[in-house]
Amino acid sequence: MLRAQDEPKKNPMKNQSRPRRKDTIPRFPKNALSKDMREYNNLILQCIPSGVMVINMDGLVTFCNASADSILGIDCTKEKDKSYLNILKGNSHVAQLIKNGVNGETYYRKQIQVKIDGSIKWIGITTSILYDDKATPIGVIAVFSDITDVKELEADIKLKERLAAVGELSAGVAHEIRNPLSAIAGYAELLKKGLSEDEIASAVDAIIKETKNLNRIVTNFLSFVKKPQPIFEETDVNTLIKEVISMVSLAKDADRIDFDIKALKTLPAVEADPFELRMAFLNIIQNAVQAMPNGGRLTVKSGIQYGRIFIEISDTGSGIPKEIGDRVFNPFFTTKEQGTGLGLAIVHKIIEAHDGKIEFKTRHGKGTTFIIRLPIRR
Repeated sequence: MLRAQDEPKKNPMKNQSRPRRKDTIPRFPKNALSKDMREYNNLILQCIPSGVMVINMDGLVTFCNASADSILGIDCTKEKDKSYLNILKGNSHVAQLIKNGVNGETYYRKQIQVKIDGSIKWIGITTSILYDDKATPIGVIAVFSDITDVKELEADIKLKERLAAVGELSAGVAHEIRNPLSAIAGYAELLKKGLSEDEIASAVDAIIKETKNLNRIVTNFLSFVKKPQPIFEETDVNTLIKEVISMVSLAKDADRIDFDIKALKTLPAVEADPFELRMAFLNIIQNAVQAMPNGGRLTVKSGIQYGRIFIEISDTGSGIPKEIGDRVFNPFFTTKEQGTGLGLAIVHKIIEAHDGKIEFKTRHGKGTTFIIRLPIRR
């Protein structure tokens, strides 16, 4: 027999139940949780300053926040017919972009001008396809922003830039014209003296040469200052590139240049003025050749990125010095002895007239790449 002192000791914690961690987590009905999340998400969308509109594949507006109503001058809640065509009946440009979205064409930060309540507004719009969990398109999401203030600020800045450019332009014209005029005046003075026939002929030839230089300066100047009036038509950019390369490669200073064309074969035609674009490509490619006096490689590449076509023109020259990088598109700025400094300025105007953008990347001793981006449709 066990004596009392020999009895096994009882574990005081043995019969006590330990709380389990999962029992401490509050439980909510599944439907209630999803309902709360929907209301929370809806609250967020109603409070953001950007307009948000969702349209299903049948063209019906399934969601529209207060900012969209304010920006577009509409009231979705009052419209019985929820068709986006009815709700946006006063905004045909916006309706067209949404229609394109339903058909699969989307936009990123598209800027359009619309008339709302008698006033002109600038609106930025981004559209994207809405997919379900099986990657099936079920609608279109359109996000709007009122960018009128930004556009007005841009206009003010451009005005100041133009006024500053006028002063620089005037100084450039005066400088460029003064040199040939001085030469013409000098040769004319010589003609007053008793010169031999050969000397007279030489002086007259020199005057004619300087007159041609003046005409070239004035012609380039007029090309720069006149407002571009491009004639838009379906244009094959790859064809223009090949034509320009074929033309430039025949020049004397291009005999040691290796030309490499990497054109996207399926590049779509763009709405452009082929004459103006050819001029822009010619200016850049000629500059690239001149940047490689000892020979090198000139590469022209075309493709599509962000819904736009791009053209990259690269050389293996010495590159553009950092201190002049922000002046390359300025009129009458040049580092060439015989240059007028209007070539790249004219290129910049041509690309802007096509609603495009031009920029460049450069590395000292490695070369320069100019990148042109053009919309497929204006």
